[in-house]
Amino acid sequence: MPANAEALSGAADHDHDHHDPYFEDYFLAETTSVVRLTPSMIRVVVKVDGGERLLPSGHPDEWVRLALSPDDATPVTIPVLMENGKWGRPDGSKHCPNRPYTIRRWDAERCEMVIDIVVHEGGVAAGWAMNAAVGDVVGICNPEGRFWMPKGSEWLLMLTDITGLPAVARVLEELADGFKVIVHVEVPSDADCQDIGTVADADIHWHACHGPRDERPGYTELSRIAGEISSLPDGPGYIYIAGEARAVSDCRKHFRDRLGFDKDRIDAIGYWIEGQARV
Repeated sequence: MPANAEALSGAADHDHDHHDPYFEDYFLAETTSVVRLTPSMIRVVVKVDGGERLLPSGHPDEWVRLALSPDDATPVTIPVLMENGKWGRPDGSKHCPNRPYTIRRWDAERCEMVIDIVVHEGGVAAGWAMNAAVGDVVGICNPEGRFWMPKGSEWLLMLTDITGLPAVARVLEELADGFKVIVHVEVPSDADCQDIGTVADADIHWHACHGPRDERPGYTELSRIAGEISSLPDGPGYIYIAGEARAVSDCRKHFRDRLGFDKDRIDAIGYWIEGQARV
């Protein structure tokens, strides 16, 4: 299924258990634009060499692994398909550090990919993004995804911190006209809220409480935000949660155990783990 504006036009008719097999492939991509989207997010646009081969996953939250230079003196390299049918590095090139990032948009005709990267200290890709320049080369792979609404869904609830915002924004843009969706997004500040275009019947709530705060431990209040949701819309729905792994697990338990929602209609994805590097 193409990952374009029509991808979720029949979102409620998708088969939750359907997944196409992953097809491994790698590409080099050149940076064509770097923009500070909000105080906490940088938008990078890359042109993918050989992008006509790239196979979208069909999931609107699809991600690629962004491969970066091991050091200033070493160019980015990618695995190649060897004669034995396996991917490897027969030239002895170094493995490149990489991190997973959501494809915010993919233009198949232009082979251009938009990736929004959260700014934070110490991150491999975030550090690159803060100093990225037009002409920088990165490596990417064919994308994978997770978002897949069960057949017959009449509403959608999305709950995420800022790391899942690119996925949530893309879902909102691709939802069908009038589809009921409730969104809660945790961001560091009011200035990090984004204006997202959607034809869905969307109720979007921004929570400016992400990141370190003197008055409480940890970086996220996602589990508190979930805990304040005391009821869900009538009829069959789908809940999509993304953010810090332990908080995401707590959110899932709230909807499953306290509100009695069907666990098979919840996708909960840990994008990062507090205290650990995102790999």
